[in-house]
Amino acid sequence: MKPTAGYLSDRNKSLIAVIASMVIVNLVYGLTLPLLSLVLDAQGISKTIIGVNIMAQACAGLVIAPIVPRFIARYGAGRVMQVATVLAAITLLTLGLLPNVYLWFPLRFLLGASAAMLWSASETLINELAEESWRGRIIGVYGAAGAAGFAVGPLLLVLTGSDSLLPFITTSAFILAAGLPLLWIRRDGNESAGTQHPRLLSIFRLVPHIMILNLVYAAAVEAVLAFFPLYGIHVGIGEARSLVLLTRFGIGGVVWHVPLGWLADLVNRERLLLAFLLLSGLGFIILPQVVVSPLFGSVFVFVLGGIEGMIYSMGVVLLGMRFRGVELASASVLFTGMWGAGTMIGPALVGVGMDWLGAGSFPYLVAAIFLSYLPLFFLARR
Repeated sequence: MKPTAGYLSDRNKSLIAVIASMVIVNLVYGLTLPLLSLVLDAQGISKTIIGVNIMAQACAGLVIAPIVPRFIARYGAGRVMQVATVLAAITLLTLGLLPNVYLWFPLRFLLGASAAMLWSASETLINELAEESWRGRIIGVYGAAGAAGFAVGPLLLVLTGSDSLLPFITTSAFILAAGLPLLWIRRDGNESAGTQHPRLLSIFRLVPHIMILNLVYAAAVEAVLAFFPLYGIHVGIGEARSLVLLTRFGIGGVVWHVPLGWLADLVNRERLLLAFLLLSGLGFIILPQVVVSPLFGSVFVFVLGGIEGMIYSMGVVLLGMRFRGVELASASVLFTGMWGAGTMIGPALVGVGMDWLGAGSFPYLVAAIFLSYLPLFFLARR
C-alpha cells in the first residue's frame, strides 16, 4: 500500500524533531563537559575529582533506565522529549548560578537524566522511522546532528569564555530553540502502556557486544570532551586554540557522517565498524605528533572526529537491524544507559591516569579505551 502524503509529512516532521533532539543532547554534553571541567580546574579542583563529578551526570542514565520505557509508552516519546528539554535548560542555568563542586553533583545528575530521556526516546523513534535500505543514511544524518551539538558546545565557549554566566544562558536558549520541532511529534502514548517490556538484562544477553560498544565509545568521547582543553593547555596551544580544535573535531563528525552512513548501506557493516575502531585508536596515538601544527593539526582532528563519531552511529544501526517495537524501546534505553556507564568510567579513568602519568598521557589513554573493545569484537564475530 502506498503511503499517503499526510503520512509522509508526519514522518518527515517526526524525523526533523528527532534529529533536533539529538542536537540538544549533544549540545548539553558538548558544552558542559569542557565548560564545567575548565571552571573546576580554575578553582584548583584535581582532575580526579573532576572525573568523579562527571560521573554524577553519567550515572543518571543507568539509574533511570528501568523506568524510561514505561514513560515513553505511557506519555509518548514526544512528550517525554519536551519535558526533558525544559529540564535540561533549567538545570543548566542553575549550574551557572551555583558554581560549587558539591552542589554540582545533584544538579549534574538531573542534567544527565534529562539527556538520557531525550536519547532513549529519540533512538527508539529514529530506528522506527528509518527503512532498512536507508538506515545507514538516516542514522548518518542523525549522527551528524549529534556531532553538530558536540561542535557547537566548544564553539560557544570560544565566543563566550568560561568565566561567566554567559555560556550557561546562551546554551539554555539554544536548547529551548532546538526543542521547538518536538512539538510536531503527535504520538499520544498509551498504545503499549500495558505491554510487558522485556527485561534489560535479557536484552543485554542478546546483544552484549552492541551495548558494550556504546560504553566504550562513550568512555572515550566523553573523556575527550572533558580533558582535551586541559591537554591543549599542557602542550602549549592554550585554552582558546584547544576549544577551536575540539569544535573542528565535532564539525568533522557533521561533515563525514552522511557519506560514511551512505557507505554503511553498501558494505559489510561489521567490517566497517572494525575499520572505524582501528583508525580511531591509531588516530589518538598519532595526535601528539600533529596537534601543535596550526594547519595539519586542524585537518587531522577534523578527519578523526568524523571517523570516531561513526562508531556510535554504527551501534544505533545494528540495534535497528535487530529489534522492533517494545524490544527496540527497551534496547534503546539500555543502549543509552551504557553510554552513561561509559561516561562514568572514561573521564574518571582518564582523569586518574592524567594525575598519575601526567597530562601528556591523555591521547594514549583515549586510544587504549578504543582498542580495548577489539577482543570483544572478534569474540562476537565468532
